[in-house]
Amino acid sequence: MKKFLLVLLTQPVFAHHGQDFLVTLDSKTLAPWQALSGSGFEHSRYTDSEELSFTQTFILGLPNDLSFGATFRFAEEGSGGWDDFSITPSLQWTAPALSLPALDFTLHLAIAAGWEIPISTSSAHVHGDKITKQDCRSLIAIPSLFAACHQANASSQSHTHDEGGHSHSGIHRHGESHGFLRFIGEISPSSRDRLAVNLIAVFPEDDSIQTGYALAYRRQLNDSFSLGLEFTGDFDAQGEHLAYLTSTLFLNHHLTLTLGAAAGLSSASPSHSFQSLLVWRF
Repeated sequence: MKKFLLVLLTQPVFAHHGQDFLVTLDSKTLAPWQALSGSGFEHSRYTDSEELSFTQTFILGLPNDLSFGATFRFAEEGSGGWDDFSITPSLQWTAPALSLPALDFTLHLAIAAGWEIPISTSSAHVHGDKITKQDCRSLIAIPSLFAACHQANASSQSHTHDEGGHSHSGIHRHGESHGFLRFIGEISPSSRDRLAVNLIAVFPEDDSIQTGYALAYRRQLNDSFSLGLEFTGDFDAQGEHLAYLTSTLFLNHHLTLTLGAAAGLSSASPSHSFQSLLVWRF
């Protein structure tokens, strides 16, 4: 069974996976020159389309509490072909732990930054409401050309939607050139509980800075199984918001498998989403 799971899920994983959660980065960094591999799958269903993606992440521990990561993402964004591919290098630094005796737990703080670089993108892949249009104002003195310009803009917008695919805005910029910054906080209220919070800033190449959040809670029920909740979304009530129910299987000392099912909490969100993450610690 374990070999079957490894073959099924270790395929060329949703960018920004952490080590222990699906959409929330945790505060862990690896010891210098230790490595791990994170492999996963995501399926999201929107009203007018569905999206599938496989990603493969490698993380390498560096000196001075740093970790370097690289994520390779292959996706089918509703265009009918697996023609979206991107690479996301990232760097994370974890500060020395802060002991809080009065609260009886330790606070872990970290910061992660990276940039998603699209290598190939389907023609139907658009983000937000930004569709390139011609400026027709200079042609207002020539009615026929002015009307033709507006018709071309209308056709372009219609063509984009006819090809399928779902647009993204806010912090959800998969497949688009953008930078990101995450401030990470994590506590363990008990030996079996973990709570992590991310404050997220995204820097799209052709848009203003977007902000959002991710939150994860996990309760370890025994040595081989845990349950959790995750939430992620924009700091905008009209943006995308998702709530995940997750479970983690500790297959052995080196392998953990996390599965999650999410429901959308707003009209801009997918109706549902399923994710998996297999982490292999070398």
